[in-house]
Amino acid sequence: MKSNRSHHGRLYGAAILALALGGAGLAGCHRGAQPGNQADAQAGAQAGAQAGLDCGKLTPSQASTLPAAPGGNQSQVDCSAWQAFIALNWQADPLHPGQPSNAAWSSFGTPGDMSPKVWETYLEAANVFGGTAPLKGLWQAKRPAVKQLTRTSKFGDIDLSDIAQAGSGDHWLTNQRGDVTYYEVMMNQDEFEFITQANFDLTTAAGQLACASQPGKIISDGPPPAKGPLRGGLNFPAGIQAGWDDTDCAGNIAAYGAGVGAMEIKAAWTPLPADHKLDYRYKTAQAEIQDPVSKTRRTVTVGLVGLHIARKRFPKLPWVWATFEQIDNSPDEASNGGFSPPVLPPNPNRKPAPGFTFFNPTCDPKKDPTYGCKHDLPPRVCGTSGMVCDPYDKPMQITRLNPVADPANQVTAYVWGLLPAASVFNYYRLVGVQWPQAALGTPPGPGLRIPLTMGDPMPKGGAGGIGQILANTTLESFQQKNAACMDCHANYASIAPLKLLQTKGLRKVLKANGGQGPAPYASDYSFVFLSETRR
Repeated sequence: MKSNRSHHGRLYGAAILALALGGAGLAGCHRGAQPGNQADAQAGAQAGAQAGLDCGKLTPSQASTLPAAPGGNQSQVDCSAWQAFIALNWQADPLHPGQPSNAAWSSFGTPGDMSPKVWETYLEAANVFGGTAPLKGLWQAKRPAVKQLTRTSKFGDIDLSDIAQAGSGDHWLTNQRGDVTYYEVMMNQDEFEFITQANFDLTTAAGQLACASQPGKIISDGPPPAKGPLRGGLNFPAGIQAGWDDTDCAGNIAAYGAGVGAMEIKAAWTPLPADHKLDYRYKTAQAEIQDPVSKTRRTVTVGLVGLHIARKRFPKLPWVWATFEQIDNSPDEASNGGFSPPVLPPNPNRKPAPGFTFFNPTCDPKKDPTYGCKHDLPPRVCGTSGMVCDPYDKPMQITRLNPVADPANQVTAYVWGLLPAASVFNYYRLVGVQWPQAALGTPPGPGLRIPLTMGDPMPKGGAGGIGQILANTTLESFQQKNAACMDCHANYASIAPLKLLQTKGLRKVLKANGGQGPAPYASDYSFVFLSETRR
């Protein structure tokens, strides 16, 4: 396959949005504890303590509940991230989008089960901002039976749901079978209801500006009553609880969704073999995909290869960012351009790997004229000269630059010990979590502009050097040396400009008065406004 797409006037550097919707955090939304969940949680905490995990009450368990707290150290944060992964991948209640069903633990991850999971019944960001379907009642609307992974290059670098990795310079990812990887971005009910709150239509650029520039109000977030800082503006909910009240744009106390805090999910999917021989290793779904060149569409079985979970939860107001991968994706980078198998905890229920999805150990440079078997080499995009792009169907050699280590591996090993023997989630691992160590001393209020604080994150990200960068090999394949999640979200996530300025489909972030004015209003670490706003 060849492409002659042109990309004139690149207005973003490759690093500006390197990890848009990058890493992620502890997920959530639930109707309350299912029968036996409390006992499961207590037993899980005890077993976790015996296993040496420093999880406290956040030890992963065989339950559909979400962690109420993000944790206070790396081990606790990793434990709560895995529990969030379990809750999000629970079978969804068909009558209540975003909520878990009463499915038994023994069915968790049953191979071939394509019934929607909790996060798959969230709303896709592109549909919320689409401007075609009425927003009223959209949360309760029936979800499509087949995923629509058909959008390609809506807004160039800033596009979050197509075949291009956000911020990568319009780079795509091709597996060893010659199929490209597809992406989707979902939001939970708390975030959706904030975006569609009364008096402020945050699906429009004007609505975002009106929200972000509100004068705000002083409210008391809990006893003892006090005159606190101004509240309001474009600040997503963090879940009403002791010491924290969510507010609307004007600064009035408000409640949103399930009260678990705003959450965004980004998923990476790759087509699986038509004979279904690998389905037992993947969380699968039926999806309609579009060939990036011929534009022909077909319905295929896709496998989940990467999942980012981002959650805003008090007191971690700069959000928490967790990321998971399927274990067959890629090997680790070794010295002198070599590679080594990933270090995986033991799991007696895991069958031997059939090979890497995005790496060929026997690659011959003479037979690979496109990439020459070079590791993590991004595809060439079409330039102003009209040159032909690299073919979409040429496999890439992707390696992980920063190997996964403890405590992430330790928590993964513990969770694998809980899973049903045949569960597809025996083939998924926690890559890591980036989280703010410091809670904000002053709650976020109106008028905030980029950059926002990163809250002294762990790992440090770009400020700590390459070894501190957390990246997913399917979602930031070519950005593993540049920046971590919070580097980009804190510094570049803004509201959409009133004039949706684009050059060849690429949207810009602009300062006022020809670059001499103040920075754009911040969008509370979220790129959905900049990427999805169409009006």
